Amino acid sequence: MGDSSGELITLGWKERVSLADWGLTLKALVDSTSPLSTLAVEHVERMGRMRDEEGHRRLVLRLDVPVARGRERLRQVYAFYQRRTRLGEGLGRCYVIRTRLRLGEMEWEGELALVPRRQQYFLHLGRSDLAGRFRVDPASSYRHPLRTRP
Repeated sequence: MGDSSGELITLGWKERVSLADWGLTLKALVDSTSPLSTLAVEHVERMGRMRDEEGHRRLVLRLDVPVARGRERLRQVYAFYQRRTRLGEGLGRCYVIRTRLRLGEMEWEGELALVPRRQQYFLHLGRSDLAGRFRVDPASSYRHPLRTRP
């Protein structure tokens, strides 16, 4: 599922990734040792239930996503809760959401586990989003420019 020639797209150890549904672009650590992709959040609030585009009744979450340091650093976004999962490193159980991710010309539906903000990078791309799409060159970074069109 790489480019049209069947080859995997090469990523650097850090890249800029757009969360297309929310209009956010974040620096991401490309972490092939982690099974899941994670998004650091300041706060998660349950807002109620709503039907998704497939007609399933889902829990709606409001997330405070850190997008920068200092002033205007949080952005409130809404997401449908998908499932709960258990993460290692003492994080316990956490929510998992699904959203569109965009990196360069590549766009896909990804799952992000919501974790408390304790890391330098707000977004980590794990094996679940890398497998079959990308390979990682640990000696380079920011190999893919941001797309300007939505």
